[in-house]
Amino acid sequence: MSLIKKSFLQFKKIIPVLALSYAVIFGLLISVAIVSFYYNIPVAKFTRDPTVILLGHPFTGVISNIGILFWCSTSAICLFSSAIHIKNGNAIVSRFLFFSGLLTLLLLLDDLFTFHEAIFPMYFHIPEEAVYSGYLVLVLTFFLKFKDLIIKSEYIILLIACGFFALSILSDIFLPQIGWEFLLEDGFKLFGIVTWFIFFVRTCFIQVQGIVNG
Repeated sequence: MSLIKKSFLQFKKIIPVLALSYAVIFGLLISVAIVSFYYNIPVAKFTRDPTVILLGHPFTGVISNIGILFWCSTSAICLFSSAIHIKNGNAIVSRFLFFSGLLTLLLLLDDLFTFHEAIFPMYFHIPEEAVYSGYLVLVLTFFLKFKDLIIKSEYIILLIACGFFALSILSDIFLPQIGWEFLLEDGFKLFGIVTWFIFFVRTCFIQVQGIVNG
């Protein structure tokens, strides 16, 4: 088979994937245009790097950005592993990893777009405490639904992650929001995110390894 023919067949095969991906991106750009027009917000506010727009230091938010990378990695690994298990007929594990990926994605979006700190209180008039409570209920529901699988896993790692998150929230509530206190609050949070990442990566690896070993 010639290289040209092979390239054509590959392109033909991936057209649906590209079409769906580009449709989502196009929808995102259209949404930005609509919001920009409706709220009279310059388009550059949506598209350019925040540190450039705000003339900030290039290291602005570096710890937060590292946390975002770990959130994203965890979500992607869980969703990908879920797809592997659904292909192998292991529906229970697949659902656990799928909802783990969605939960992590929600936490990622909250962290990235400051849902609980800004978006919900400012635009939807939902207090930050109510958002925290909603997340807590969601996480507890997730734990209860998949408690049997979690107990069979290295759950101590997940408990440590939750402990770090709790320390971060307590620091946010009780410590003054100035100076070195931010390092303590955000440091606990980063420890929690990385520990969360470790738990789900190890869990996904063990589960996928079980498929490979038959």
